[in-house]
Amino acid sequence: MGSVSSPNGASSTVALVVSEHNGPFEVKEVQLNDMRPDEIVVRMIATGVCHTDVATSIGHRGPGLPAILGHEGSGVVEQVGSEVKHVAIGDHVLLSFNYCGNCTPCRRGNPSYCRKGPHLCFGGSRLDGSKPFSLNGTDINSSYFGQSSFAARSVVSGVCAVKIPSNVPLDILCCLGCGVQTGAGTVLNLLKPTVGASIAVFGVGSVGLAAIMAAARFTPATKIIAIDIVDSRLELASELGATHTINSKGKDVVALIKAATNGEGVDCALDATGIVAVIESMIAAAANNGTVATVGGAPKGVFVNIEAASWIGRNVSYVGSCQGSSFPQTFLPALVDFWRQGRFPIDRLVTKYPYREINQAIDDMHHGKCIKPVLIWE
Repeated sequence: MGSVSSPNGASSTVALVVSEHNGPFEVKEVQLNDMRPDEIVVRMIATGVCHTDVATSIGHRGPGLPAILGHEGSGVVEQVGSEVKHVAIGDHVLLSFNYCGNCTPCRRGNPSYCRKGPHLCFGGSRLDGSKPFSLNGTDINSSYFGQSSFAARSVVSGVCAVKIPSNVPLDILCCLGCGVQTGAGTVLNLLKPTVGASIAVFGVGSVGLAAIMAAARFTPATKIIAIDIVDSRLELASELGATHTINSKGKDVVALIKAATNGEGVDCALDATGIVAVIESMIAAAANNGTVATVGGAPKGVFVNIEAASWIGRNVSYVGSCQGSSFPQTFLPALVDFWRQGRFPIDRLVTKYPYREINQAIDDMHHGKCIKPVLIWE
């Protein structure tokens, strides 16, 4: 899907626009506004669909609507701003989250905790309020995660782009940029299971299954416990490396986890659901000195209850993990290499859809018919 010339001379493309909360994504012609020196233009090949896109579309977090979302993009670089030095025209790139590069977390190599990240990823505009897209002559909320990759072509913040070899499939690897990075990164960069450790993963969608694969293939953990309420996902978790599976529907999941760990609980865990009751079960199932991480996005204003009296004796660390605490420029190429070596089969998670079928893809994801929908641009 290329570009066409609009009446005002701007470059036009097609995008998937959501205009109202709980409304459908619609194919519309939009215009690309001027690129900045720190930006690039990318022709999209494939874009993963993430639960965060859906959460924004129903009003949980993100810019007002109408908006162009999408934050697991991949494609070919068509234009490069004068300040961007790490990619060139024709390069194949994966797109990840946006960050400022100047604040203390960024300078310390922790860009997923960028102090300006909430605006850069969810604000609907650049920091100065300008927007890369317009619709019918009016600027539209975009710059989502710095990429708004639900478009056939997009103006992208340069720091979002990670160059990868041109002979690897973007229609599989696009999902590395958020969901897979989050699951695998939380295990490898944050939890870091030690020899003989146990790890539990609550919710085995794309994030949880990426965590299962990372734990099974790249850590010395000996017990990898997958928890979900969908048997087909638990079966896939077993195939991808889980040593134990628990269908938690209607069951005492804490008791079942402790039974699988000699009564001690798990050394580390992550929750990919964002459901408070599940998070509290994860904390209760942690072993003394364990570390458990919230990964799934809970709604704002929702709180987790922790019994302070027992916390001293348990020494359990409850932490948050954004984007797997990853630095995409180094972490994503490593995941690509793992996939090329046959050690990280994320293609098992992917179901491809023509971009016009985004609403069907989201429905299939919600009903467990697919794990990770990927939109293919013509």
